[in-house]
Amino acid sequence: MTSTNAVLEELARSLRDRRDSSALRRAALEWAVRWTRAVDGAFLVRESEGWRCQEALHDPLFWERDWELPERADPSGWWDRENIRFLAIPLREGLEWLGMREPDPAIPTDRQIGSAAGLLIGLALEAARDREAYASFFSTAVHELRLPMTSIKGYADLLAKGIAGPLTDPQRRFVEIIRSNIDRLAGLVNDLLEYSRIETGRLRMRWESISLREILQEALQRMRAEMEGRGHRVEVDLPGDLPMVASDRERLISILSKVLDNAAKYTPPGGEIRIRAVWTGEAVLCEITDSGIGISPEDQARLFTPFWRSEDPMVREIPGFGLSLAVARGLLQAMGGGIEIESALGQGTRVRIRLPAAQESQW
Repeated sequence: MTSTNAVLEELARSLRDRRDSSALRRAALEWAVRWTRAVDGAFLVRESEGWRCQEALHDPLFWERDWELPERADPSGWWDRENIRFLAIPLREGLEWLGMREPDPAIPTDRQIGSAAGLLIGLALEAARDREAYASFFSTAVHELRLPMTSIKGYADLLAKGIAGPLTDPQRRFVEIIRSNIDRLAGLVNDLLEYSRIETGRLRMRWESISLREILQEALQRMRAEMEGRGHRVEVDLPGDLPMVASDRERLISILSKVLDNAAKYTPPGGEIRIRAVWTGEAVLCEITDSGIGISPEDQARLFTPFWRSEDPMVREIPGFGLSLAVARGLLQAMGGGIEIESALGQGTRVRIRLPAAQESQW
């Protein structure tokens, strides 16, 4: 007989990394049907006219009937009727029932498993609902922000072109400041949207087989004005036999641009930025090393915390929102890669980006 701990551990593994409520319900149903050897399973939710099938594993039509289910859960978490075994899922706003059709009668309705499993699934669903509400808020906020931003940028561009009349030199500088800050705000809005997608599991990748050399050139082109303005020396060392990487093109450019932007901002004028890449036999490793101000061990432990910024005065004097590295890590993890940072105060920073090589079978 499988132990209680083993059954619950399997459930926990099934629910792990499921971000949205539909995926969580399906994972829970697959676990329940597998464990009880049932032929089908479904989630039933309470609505004004009765209990309705929210998600079925195989046959949703079977579950569309007037179920007379209790409004409150039995302490054991179980309720049986018509060869259906129900498991109560407690939520903040009431119950859902997970039904298992024709379970093996030899599988006992263990009280401990019932109450613990219902609680685990309920907590996971509540967390998913919170993430979905969070994502909905972010999507609305981003949309509402983009409308006035587009308008401001459009009118600033018209002013810069002299549509409303010639500009004096001070007026032209003011317009450039407006455009620069709108671009900065647009970057924050895009990061917020990406972060929301990562957190809610709604990130969708456009996979391609990509040349890292080509992507780096595009990222460097985006950062060229910043680096040249600060007099940075940039050294690039990429071997000619690097394999192609499997990635989302625009997102990889964005990741490399974020890392290069940090290197440029936190490296004093006249400093050095070195870029190299190697094939490890398992992944392509891209390293971006700068001769900048470096990062303390305490700050390194929090670098990937969303919206966190160091209290170091040298960091605080440079504008930023504390979101770019969190987004970069989330995107890289979704690509099957990763990011690590090695640094010391006053001795610069090395960022290692690991990217999966493209396999011929993928395309």
